[in-house]
Amino acid sequence: MNFSGKAVFLTAVIITVTLVVPAVGQPERGIEVGQKIEPRQLTTIERDKIMLPVEEGLTVLLFWSTWSPRSGPALELWKEYGDLYKEHGISVLTVIADHQHMEVEDIDKVREYIARNEIALPVIVDSELKLFNEIGIIVLPTVFFLKPDGTLDYKYAGFPTSAEMDLKEDLEAKLGIAREPAAEEEAARGKLAYQPRNNALLFYNMGKRIHEKGFPEKAKAKYIEALERDTNYTDPLRELERMFFAKGWTPEAEDRLKTLLIANGLEGVIEKIQEKSEGMEAEPVSAAEAAVKAGQVSAPAATPVVNKLTPMERMKLLMQKDK
Repeated sequence: MNFSGKAVFLTAVIITVTLVVPAVGQPERGIEVGQKIEPRQLTTIERDKIMLPVEEGLTVLLFWSTWSPRSGPALELWKEYGDLYKEHGISVLTVIADHQHMEVEDIDKVREYIARNEIALPVIVDSELKLFNEIGIIVLPTVFFLKPDGTLDYKYAGFPTSAEMDLKEDLEAKLGIAREPAAEEEAARGKLAYQPRNNALLFYNMGKRIHEKGFPEKAKAKYIEALERDTNYTDPLRELERMFFAKGWTPEAEDRLKTLLIANGLEGVIEKIQEKSEGMEAEPVSAAEAAVKAGQVSAPAATPVVNKLTPMERMKLLMQKDK
């Protein structure tokens, strides 16, 4: 074999080997919420020993890297929350996941990053990314909540624009903290004929705040959770109706709402759906529509106006057509 042939052969071998080596940081298995990790002793970048999980309270475990642009904001947020909720027994630990093999120069770069950004949280060095792979990290930053027995109670991957709102409300829910309502909200609550059970009011109020901030899909999820916690609590159902019937009641909109409820195992609340939500503003009615509603004329076939009428009004129109 000439030199040229040997070079081609060696290149092929190198490429083949590269392809079969797993990518650094890819999860070997990963755990899901409800599963446990074994307690272990870990070492911080300052060579302090620390137990994971912390024996008491909730352990917040944040995986981050110096090369992830969203890790900085995540570190700042969890430093703030660590101080804010300290009295509720949370411990915030962070795990640096820059490289699988952290050489001396890599550790020095992390120390420089910590000093430059004034990070005042414990930073664990994950040797060979063992914990990273065991838990199954896909995105940096990612945060986990661990119970004292090592059970994974919550996970949130990435740090989108809504992260600050999501994480605070989810953390407060896990800690059983109910936000203090405004004075008028508290007064209205005192007059409620029905007192929601199982923290349903907490999730309903979360949904209201999220909806007001312009995140309707996230608000829907909170309303659904409120209903799951107390199926007799109708306020979240009314809010869902307002969302689905925002442009007026239609059979199609009602079907979509029913589909959402069924998908979440809430068939039992379907019978409580109203044809129009209380307090929902009606759409402007044209002169022609007003005439139809007054029974002065019959609606033409296949008109969308029919969908906006009540069942009784639609029945009157059908009876007129049959005469």
